[in-house]
Amino acid sequence: MNQRSRFLLVAGIISIAGALTLTQRGTTEGPDTAIQAPKISTDQAGTPGLPAHNLSQQNVPELPPELVGLEPKGALSVDANHHLVPDENLRNLFDFHLANLDREPMDLVLNRIRATLANRLGEPARSQALALLNDYVNYRLALTRIDQNLPPGFDHDGFDLNALTLRQKALLAARAEHFTPQTHAAFFGEDEQLDNYTLERLTIERNEALTEQQKAQQLAQLEHALPEHIQRTRARATINSNLFEKTEAMRSNGATDADIFQLRAQNLGETAAANLAELDLQQQQWQSRLDHYRQEKARITNANLSPEDQRNAVSELQQRLFEGPERLRVRALDADSRRYPIANHPE
Repeated sequence: MNQRSRFLLVAGIISIAGALTLTQRGTTEGPDTAIQAPKISTDQAGTPGLPAHNLSQQNVPELPPELVGLEPKGALSVDANHHLVPDENLRNLFDFHLANLDREPMDLVLNRIRATLANRLGEPARSQALALLNDYVNYRLALTRIDQNLPPGFDHDGFDLNALTLRQKALLAARAEHFTPQTHAAFFGEDEQLDNYTLERLTIERNEALTEQQKAQQLAQLEHALPEHIQRTRARATINSNLFEKTEAMRSNGATDADIFQLRAQNLGETAAANLAELDLQQQQWQSRLDHYRQEKARITNANLSPEDQRNAVSELQQRLFEGPERLRVRALDADSRRYPIANHPE
């Protein structure tokens, strides 16, 4: 598979292979080891944890400094009778806070979500959202078990189609178990369209019984079957990936920054070309800091430190070298390097 095809498939692969983790803070054997939290139970009213009389207005526990200002702002939807309407905004709110479970205790993270829901929703939507939070956390814990029991979606040759198909089936089964059809569609409908497209595309590309012309025809039909907004997004991605390939080839052949600027200006305009040049500089600076971080982290990992001291040392290193959202990016890259070492590449 060429570089452009890999670029265009990554978004779909992420939702299949990348969705299957939930790290929990607790006693561990090392700085990067995660454990599962117990399944959350509901009280008699179906609300996870907080008694109903404490839910009128809540003081939201403070966010960690790196998350301040990044909270999802999308409105939470209710119908004319004030019942909750599950949608992408609610799932984004859950995911935003649950992503910090590798740094904070589960009780603190869940109390932060509960307080946020209490402040943003009235009844009955509030209790319905709290019950859905319970289902969503248990779903995420189920994904952890799936991730532990299934092979990764990558191998030495690239994407592992069989493994990705198994993961997709397991994802669908977990979603059907934990959510109503309405919530399932609202939370994951578009993801699943892209997942299905990705798997079908890989199947066509790897079908040795097809000629190149037949593959091209089937891929075009597959592309046209996507919703229009996804087609537009992919069309932009195609343009960007083609330009990326050209610039990388030019750099390999000794092109100067001025040559790269001229190519980009011809395709995107001078303003966009100038912005991309600035991004190039920022990326070079970022990669330099990331390389330094990995060198220092390797020294910490190889030192004769207790697991707790290793975790503290790595955390202090992240605090010293990175700011705010950068720390989230580093933590995500560290997690990816542990889960899919074969697929790693410079960021």
